[in-house]
Amino acid sequence: MKEMDNQNNQTISICLPIYNEAESIVMVIQEWLDLMKELSLDFKIICSEDGSTDGTKEIIKELCKKNSKIIDNTTNEKRGYTKAVISGVRIAKSEYILCIDSDGQCDPKDFKYFWENRKKLEQNYFVIGNRFNRKDGIFRLIISKTFKVFHKILFYNSLSDPSCPYVFFQKKNFNLIENKLHYTQEGFWWGFVGACILNNFKFHEIKINHRKRLKGNTNVYKLHKIPLIALKNALGLIKLRFNL
Repeated sequence: MKEMDNQNNQTISICLPIYNEAESIVMVIQEWLDLMKELSLDFKIICSEDGSTDGTKEIIKELCKKNSKIIDNTTNEKRGYTKAVISGVRIAKSEYILCIDSDGQCDPKDFKYFWENRKKLEQNYFVIGNRFNRKDGIFRLIISKTFKVFHKILFYNSLSDPSCPYVFFQKKNFNLIENKLHYTQEGFWWGFVGACILNNFKFHEIKINHRKRLKGNTNVYKLHKIPLIALKNALGLIKLRFNL
C-alpha cells in the first residue's frame, strides 16, 4: 500500500471499545500500528477497556508501557459499550476520529478508503462502513435486517449498514451530537446514526471487508440476549426520534 499523500501531520485517534478480548487484542492493535506506520500518519490508539474479566486490562496496560502511541482508558467497572465509546472520543485530542470494534472483524486495510474521503468530513459528512459480506450468524443477520427497516422508517435514511462499527468523523461534529447518544445503551451505532440525521449530518458509505473474529467469541450480543436488546434499542430510538 502506498502512502496516501503528503499531509501526514494531521492527527487521528483510533478509538477501540474493548471487553474480554484477551485472545485477540494484541493482534488487533498490532494491525493498526502497522497500518498507521505504513501511512505515515500521526496517531493515537485509545483503548477504552470496559472492566474485562479475562486479563484484557492487564494486557493493555503492558502494551501502553511499551508504546506511547497506545493510550490506556481502562476502568475498574463495566460501563457498557456506549460509555466506552464516548469516553474514548472525549479524551481524544485529534481532529479526526475513527471508531471501530476491537474484535478484528473490520479490516484495518480498508481505512485507506476512509482517509481518502476525509475532505467530506469538512462538508458535514460522517464516513461509515458497509459490511456487504457480513460474517455473522444467520439469526443476528435476520434481526439486523429487520431492525434496519425499522430504523429507515424512523429516520428516513437509506444507509445499507447503519449499525456498522467502522465510523470516521471530526471530533467537533461528534461534540454536536453527544447529548443525544444516551438513548441506545447497547445498540450504540443505531442511535449514533439517528442522532447524526437529526442534526442534519450526511453519510458517505464505503464497502468494507468483514472478517470472521480473529479469536474468541462475541462479547456484545449473545444469541439469547438479542431479542431483549432489540426491544430496548427500538424504544430508545423512538425516544431519540421524538425527543421523549
